[in-house]
Amino acid sequence: MKHLYFVIVLFLLCGCSSFLEEYSQDKAYIQSYEDLDELLLGNAYLEKFNGGSWEMTGVSGNQYYAWVHFIADELQQVRDGFYWSSNGPGWAGFGYYTWQYRVDQDPEGNITWNEDSDFQKLYAHINACNMILEEAKAFENSKDEVIQENVNRIKGECFFLRGSYYFLLANFYGKPYETSTAATDPAVPLKLSPYVEDIYFQRNSVADVYEQVEKDLLEAEHLLKDVPKKSIYRADVHAARLMLSRMYLYMCDYEKAVEYASLVTTEGPALEDLNGFGGTDEMTGLAIDFLNPNLSELIFSTGLAPFANNVATDNLRLIMQYGNSFQISNELYQAYAPETSHDLRLQHYVVSKSGYIAYKKLANSLTATLEMSDVFLMRTSEAYLNLAEAAACAGDEATARTALKTLREKRIDATYYSPAELEGLSGEELVHFIREERRRELCLEGHRWFDLRRYRVAAQYPEEITLEHIHINKSLNMLTGTFEIEWERKYTLPSDDPAWVLPIPRNEIEKNTGMINNPRNERTYENIY
Repeated sequence: MKHLYFVIVLFLLCGCSSFLEEYSQDKAYIQSYEDLDELLLGNAYLEKFNGGSWEMTGVSGNQYYAWVHFIADELQQVRDGFYWSSNGPGWAGFGYYTWQYRVDQDPEGNITWNEDSDFQKLYAHINACNMILEEAKAFENSKDEVIQENVNRIKGECFFLRGSYYFLLANFYGKPYETSTAATDPAVPLKLSPYVEDIYFQRNSVADVYEQVEKDLLEAEHLLKDVPKKSIYRADVHAARLMLSRMYLYMCDYEKAVEYASLVTTEGPALEDLNGFGGTDEMTGLAIDFLNPNLSELIFSTGLAPFANNVATDNLRLIMQYGNSFQISNELYQAYAPETSHDLRLQHYVVSKSGYIAYKKLANSLTATLEMSDVFLMRTSEAYLNLAEAAACAGDEATARTALKTLREKRIDATYYSPAELEGLSGEELVHFIREERRRELCLEGHRWFDLRRYRVAAQYPEEITLEHIHINKSLNMLTGTFEIEWERKYTLPSDDPAWVLPIPRNEIEKNTGMINNPRNERTYENIY
């Protein structure tokens, strides 16, 4: 019997509802567009689980690709702290943090989570989209305008989600898009039908997947145009256009990236101004996070944000408790030029406090913040950055500077901001500044790993990237009752290393005979302590 292991039967989705269980047994249950909408909201969008952190549930628990924050250069382990746990992110996330051959193992070779988790969940959501699009065909000939409008909206949201999920999968498990090799570089299997197929699936090329992503996102834009926004948790035309601008930027199609980013900057939500931003929440009395549901520039969010459970936050409690937790990296903090820049993001995104560099963008408490996602969140600020980089790479430096100035005047203390700060930048120097601004603005929202990958193969001004991570292990001193550092090891990811691409989960390789995996090296280290 042949297998399609990665297409998850819809009723096996985590947190499935009784409605979904009935639907999986009897598709006749779909009798109205409201039924389709319920299926869409409950099973095509990323789920909002209650709680969830590496310390509590393991990395493959109630999260989506939380490891994306740990594999780039935005975080580093905390050396201090009186406690240490083998369940924490510093130990359980070792395989990702140090780019190991086996990403699912800790330093002792123990399995710490199911590496299939994100692969399976994203394909399950894709399959939900496929099923909804199939069932929507039954309403296509309706004469009722309300039904037609809502079915088109539902289809538009499905196309957006399916295109976005394939975009994520291609950038996790395929090489970055490079025109000369995209047609032969393997990415992930494309599955567009709602049916379980009795075949062995093979990987489509990066070009194939991007072509499908483009089709889905363009159809989403068409169907969602002029559709009123339901909420920040539902995709709209601005989300479709922003994702299109991101996709075209990754493809180095600078003209189209400029086109779609410009639509968002001119027609989408206005930028939030950090000059004067702040206050406290009326219900909790806590300081308002920058990333909150009322943020003026917020376009879309799906899923949840357990990230603050695994990193030193403004309240410092995690630093004191978990010595194998993480803090903002020195490299990220220095990117804001803290001594001279007057950058307000040093008050609202990352802060230096009591000798630590703490996360503040979304960190009100130690429990998961259920209102926002930290890996699938879209803001108008990205549109300005996409526009600036694409325009600069295309040679339109005036447009690039204008977009960059518009963003920065909302981020730099108005007392010190100078509109002439960028006038001397041109060519590669301007593009580098834009990419660093992207690092500062979009930190810890799931962009950095993807950006570093694409910079290496950019059509204009490619960058050689080498990453270094130091991994720390502690042991309990029985005499003092304290945890002391046992070793520190430095791991390096060179620019040409195959580990810039994640391995396809082994179960998928085993179940789909003939499917090739991505090459990956055994990782060596240098002893620091």
